[in-house]
Amino acid sequence: MRTAPEKIIDFHTHIIPAFDDGPADCKTAAQMLVKLYEQGVTHAVSTSHFYRYDESISDFIARRDKAYSELCSYLSAERITHIPEIIMGAEVYFTTALANDPDLEKLCISGTDYILIELPYTQLTQNVTDSFRSLAACGRVRPVLAHLERYAAYAGEETLFELLDIVPAQINCESIMSAPSFRLASKLLKSGGIAAIGSDCHNLGNRVPRFSEARKKLSRKIGAGVFNDLMETSAAILENKDI
Repeated sequence: MRTAPEKIIDFHTHIIPAFDDGPADCKTAAQMLVKLYEQGVTHAVSTSHFYRYDESISDFIARRDKAYSELCSYLSAERITHIPEIIMGAEVYFTTALANDPDLEKLCISGTDYILIELPYTQLTQNVTDSFRSLAACGRVRPVLAHLERYAAYAGEETLFELLDIVPAQINCESIMSAPSFRLASKLLKSGGIAAIGSDCHNLGNRVPRFSEARKKLSRKIGAGVFNDLMETSAAILENKDI
């Protein structure tokens, strides 16, 4: 009988305070982290939005690190310790110029050369797919596609599976919880190309952490082994292993 995974990894979170469209302040960020911990999450990958056309990578890293430092100071002052370990990363909006940026590696998940990439919310033409393939083949980073299921609004399933042939992907807990999107999420999971799941939590309002709910539904509908496999693959990414 398989043992439960040691690390329960939420691969996609927005928990840095007063940064992009995440929590407005440190108090809210701390409450979100506590909720994730209560839902069994041991490691939360912090994936704040990065848009290359808005700022340089160095400016983004400086802003992010400052906001993270303020959060750590708040957690220490309030003696909040029962939270997941925070792993720094970014949700990087894809542009064709990314592969040529000399600071690209700084956007990778801490300690790895894996990078979470968000595709444009527009028709996924062959040109976009080919440009993304070039980024994956550049040899500098190893992309993981953020919330692959969302792009179903801009591409057919054939294109989604073509993307999975290029790189592994992450899906959101919301797609597991939503009945209309569960069929596609289930199909993607069974394909073997999904490496991680994430709450994609942003706040305590309309985008709260729902990690434990998604885990329960996955176990009930598909089997606990699927969730365990996702955690093992996610852990391998955080250890910078091949997957």
